[in-house]
Amino acid sequence: MRDCTGSRFRQSIDWVGAAADLAGNGLSMLRRLSEAVGTLTVMAGVAIATMPSVRESTVQMMRGWFGPDSYTAAAGSEGTAAPTAAPRDALAESVRWVHLESPDALVAQYLSRRYHVADEAVRPLVLAAREAGRESQLDPLLILAVMAVESSLNPFAESPVGAQGLMQVMTSVHATRFGLDGDQHNALEPVANIRVGSAILSDAIRRGGSLERGLQLYVGAGNLSDDGGYGMRVLSEMARLKMAAAGNVAAALAAGGRTEAKTVGSVTPATSSISLASASAS
Repeated sequence: MRDCTGSRFRQSIDWVGAAADLAGNGLSMLRRLSEAVGTLTVMAGVAIATMPSVRESTVQMMRGWFGPDSYTAAAGSEGTAAPTAAPRDALAESVRWVHLESPDALVAQYLSRRYHVADEAVRPLVLAAREAGRESQLDPLLILAVMAVESSLNPFAESPVGAQGLMQVMTSVHATRFGLDGDQHNALEPVANIRVGSAILSDAIRRGGSLERGLQLYVGAGNLSDDGGYGMRVLSEMARLKMAAAGNVAAALAAGGRTEAKTVGSVTPATSSISLASASAS
């Protein structure tokens, strides 16, 4: 009887150990799935925010994937619908609906190939840059050039000094521009980051009196003798974007040669928060 009981006890211990291992693996897989879903949801947010004509279709698709209350929950309600078994690439497929006119499509093609980002992911960013350019009275290609040099089109990029997102905005300094109340997730939302970054850049150019000086202020080198080559990188990228928009994508890529976008945070000095704070205060 004791042998039988001991055997069952050992079996129980083995089952507990196996269950613990399974739970650990399950949590790891869940975290990875959550990160993937988060990335795809950001892309849907870009499509919804930049393409009113496809907003309802995208919302319907999201409801079909996550459940009827998913879009409401994303907008701030208490909905807690569970995912359905719809294809996981449905959300990425929706981004293909973003239509660009020829010059913008060529720009997207260039950026996609140069920075190794899917064309479907670049299109909404090009569209958002055009809209932000209208709002801030900036050339959309300048906005895209800054975005490319700052983050290599990585919406989740963060520098050692706290600059975040596509345009590496100092969120701690510009929280009010994002409408934040202690939650900094909005700063990583691509459209919001592009709009705020463009507004800051426009302010910097106005204060500096020239594009070159404005770029020096934007990168936080306003009190330094030079910007470490930042302005030249942005202007060179802008020139290549213009070349691509004119139909010479291959030539633009060749002109880039071995020139690489800056590593996030490598050019942004520790004084950037001071310079950008001054820009926002003026």
